[in-house]
Amino acid sequence: MDKAIKKAFAELPEQVTVPQIATATGRSDSGVQNWIDTYDDFPDVVGGKGRFHLRLRRDVLAWLAKHPNLFDTNRRGPHKLDERALAARPTAEFLTVKETAETLGVSRESIQYYAASAKPEVSSDPFPPAVRRGTSSLRSWPAVRSWILRRDDPLPSSPMPWDELHTWLLAVYDLERGDSSPGLDDRGLTYAQRDVLERMRVAVAQGHAVPDGWAEEVPGLNLDTAATLDALPVAARRLTPSQLAAELGISLGSIRGYARRYPAGCRDPFPPKDEHSARDIEEVRSWLSRSGSMPSSGI
Repeated sequence: MDKAIKKAFAELPEQVTVPQIATATGRSDSGVQNWIDTYDDFPDVVGGKGRFHLRLRRDVLAWLAKHPNLFDTNRRGPHKLDERALAARPTAEFLTVKETAETLGVSRESIQYYAASAKPEVSSDPFPPAVRRGTSSLRSWPAVRSWILRRDDPLPSSPMPWDELHTWLLAVYDLERGDSSPGLDDRGLTYAQRDVLERMRVAVAQGHAVPDGWAEEVPGLNLDTAATLDALPVAARRLTPSQLAAELGISLGSIRGYARRYPAGCRDPFPPKDEHSARDIEEVRSWLSRSGSMPSSGI
């Protein structure tokens, strides 16, 4: 950690506010709030001072020391993301936000941004949804990889001749068909084969005409493997507050605020949580829509 940050924190009181943390770290108030919303392990509130929450200075400083990537000026941004996605070979198929970010060499905030800005209700090709595995929220790496590769090569929504659509569907497959060490998904499909299925799913969802049986052109694919599109991961029905915030593009504070302001017994209570503090994402999405609290597509 930068010595200047340590020195700035040494001059702060034992309990600090978000503006004080922002000043000491050279960030904006909203930048610090983004850390709070994004990282579940950010130090808890221990008190209040006027309209500001207070956190222990030593806990915040210790947390910053655990996250040196936040101050790594040489850390790669999201440029050439497609090249890094093509080259990556993570050891697991399903990754956390942190693991996905590390695989791509970007910040966690970048992954959260993609999830929030390309939600199903605003995008015809939404960012792959999270699935719940035990206490973890995970995404399929092959699906994320395919989405990243489509990010700069989107499918036009207007009708297009089959030869042009055919070329788009096989864009990554034609690039990688000779790969001597291809990555594999849990169905035993190579990343290139999986990309064909992901692209076909998007094409069908957008109303493009895809001839029956065309996937058999690709060795290892047929109608049976194409049918597995229905078995691709779907959004977990019950998500924790931080997972809900990431999926819906709202802050963790907003989730907690709605739960406090609209308790059970009011005319339209916020959807209830279970014993794991998880809520049904579709119930929350519906509540946000009818209450006028659904965020806009912009970030």
